[in-house]
Amino acid sequence: MRKMMNTFPNLIAMLLVCLLMPQALAGEDKPVLFPEAKDPVLGDRAAVVEWAWSPAYAKRFGLPAQEDGLKDGYLWLVGVKVIRAQTSDAQEYQCRIVGVIDNKAPMLTPAGDRFMQHPGSRWVGGLPTRYVGPALTEQNSFAPGQHAMYREPKNQAQRDRPHSGISLNYLLFHRYYTAELAYFELDGACRFLRDPELFRNEILFPTRMLKDKEWNPSVFESSALKFGIPDRVMRRMYPYILKAADWTTCLMERAGYQGIYADKQVKQRLGVSCVAIPNIKR
Repeated sequence: MRKMMNTFPNLIAMLLVCLLMPQALAGEDKPVLFPEAKDPVLGDRAAVVEWAWSPAYAKRFGLPAQEDGLKDGYLWLVGVKVIRAQTSDAQEYQCRIVGVIDNKAPMLTPAGDRFMQHPGSRWVGGLPTRYVGPALTEQNSFAPGQHAMYREPKNQAQRDRPHSGISLNYLLFHRYYTAELAYFELDGACRFLRDPELFRNEILFPTRMLKDKEWNPSVFESSALKFGIPDRVMRRMYPYILKAADWTTCLMERAGYQGIYADKQVKQRLGVSCVAIPNIKR
């Protein structure tokens, strides 16, 4: 009996170790670099990104080949990146589409060798002014597009037309990332990147522009370059994308942006209040 009494504290200690072990193992399986950060979307990271590249890119830059990456062609590399940014008086999450493409690909691009979106756009500079200058119109003639096509269309309209689509602005464009490759970073729309189980997400680059059309003159003809964002990239990133879209809506409503309200589904997913906070400096 005395021997059993002596081992009882040891049994308690072993039980506590077993109870705590899952947390310890979780910490070992997924090291945390910035435990003080508690971002509801990104965790302890400043950005999350997933890449897909082609065999040519792997060979050129010494990376392992990807069985589910891009095929050799004009597009060498594509990635979807989610970051948090401050824009004017609100915080938001941005879903950027980043890539490397043949700089001789048949598509409309910004003029010159280097381009940066006009800083008058609140999405870039967040300057304390309402001046936007050419920020709203400078990319009308060459902005790419982003759309989502039905994987299992129920009728001809769903076969021919995207479920949703939007124009994308270039944040950056470097025509000579290397002698033959251009780098681009697009201001993607989180809410327009759709569930990869239901939709095929694509980016398109226009081939020509209508000279007699001032607003959105770029044209996406059948010959326009079109690239699907690989399913692996979208499956990995979609949970972040959905949270990013929800939190952006909530944060902008809290900041008092008119006409932006988190709907019932968003509030249910977040489980927080998105009511506008008074006396926020605008």
